[in-house]
Amino acid sequence: MAETDSTVTENGNNTGAENVSPSTHFAFEHKIFGVKGACFKLTADSKEPALYVTLGEMKGAIPIRSICEEFGIDKESSDAELLRTVSGSLKFVREIYPNDSIPTELLDGSASWTINEGHKDIARGRVTMQLISWLSGSEEIITNSGELEAIISDPQTKTKVQDAFKEIAKKLGITKDDVIEKVDDVIRELAYIEALRDHYSHIKKISLNVDRLQNIYRRDRGMMEDLSRIHALLSPVVNKFDRSFDELDAQTCEVLTILKNFEPTIEFIRKTRDDLHQRFMIWDVMIDGWKNLEAEESTEVEQQLKKTYRFLAQNFMQAQTWRLGNM
Repeated sequence: MAETDSTVTENGNNTGAENVSPSTHFAFEHKIFGVKGACFKLTADSKEPALYVTLGEMKGAIPIRSICEEFGIDKESSDAELLRTVSGSLKFVREIYPNDSIPTELLDGSASWTINEGHKDIARGRVTMQLISWLSGSEEIITNSGELEAIISDPQTKTKVQDAFKEIAKKLGITKDDVIEKVDDVIRELAYIEALRDHYSHIKKISLNVDRLQNIYRRDRGMMEDLSRIHALLSPVVNKFDRSFDELDAQTCEVLTILKNFEPTIEFIRKTRDDLHQRFMIWDVMIDGWKNLEAEESTEVEQQLKKTYRFLAQNFMQAQTWRLGNM
C-alpha cells in the first residue's frame, strides 16, 4: 500500500506462489491452503485465529488450533510451524493470505507498516531538540510539530547538533560517527511512535466529541444516558493510551541515557510500538465513522453514537466490568 497522510497501514505483501521461502513467507504445502480466496484472520466473536475458506457452496472458519488434526498435517511439519507463526502474525496484520510475507516484527523486529516523511521529520526534530538542549544543560522534550519545524529551520541548529555529537562521543568513549549512527537509528524507531501519536489524535477526537455532545444533549435524558455509558467505557481506554505515550516519552527524553542504554531502549520503543499498533487496529472503522462528523445534534451523529457504543461494548465491556468490580 502507499503511505498515508495521518494513519498507519500494513504493507501489501502477497507475492504469489513462486520463489517464496517458508523462512520469510507463508509458503504452505498442503492443498487446503491453495483453495482460492483462503485467508487467515481473527474471528469476529472470540478473536481466535482461523482459516477462512470456501469449499463448494460452504463458507466457514476453521480455528488454527484444529487445522492439523482436521487435515492430517504433521505437527512437526513446516506447515504446522507456519500455522503457529500465523497466530503471532495476526497481532500485526488484519489478514494473511498463503504466500504473504511474514511480518518483519517477527523476523527482525522492524515494523511491517509504512509511515510518511512528516512523521520522520517530527522524530528528527524531537531528537535534534534533545541534542541541542542537552548541550545547553537543560534537556527537554518537545512533540509539537510547529515548534520542532522552527528548530530544524534555524541556521544555527546544524552547528549545535554537530557540537553535541562531539561532546556525546567524548562522554561515551566512542566515535562521532558511532553517535550519529545510533541517533539515526533512534530517529527511525521514534518516527513510528510519531505516526501512532498522529493516529491516536483521531481516537482522542472521538473522546472530545463525546464530551461536547454531553453538553449539547444535556436536556435529552435518553441521549445523556447513552453518552454516559459511552464515556464510562471510553475514558479508561483513552487514559491507558495516554499512559503508554507518557511512559514512552519519559523513557526517551534524555539523549545521553538513550545512547548509554541503546539496545534496551530500542527494544522498549519497539515493544511499545507493537503494543500500540495492535491496540489501534480495531479503531479504524470508528475513526472512519467519525471522520466527517461535527459534535452537533443530528441524526448522523446519533447513529454514529449507537455504533460507537456497540463497538466499545464488544471490545471493552469485559475489562470495564472487571475494573468497576474492583473499585
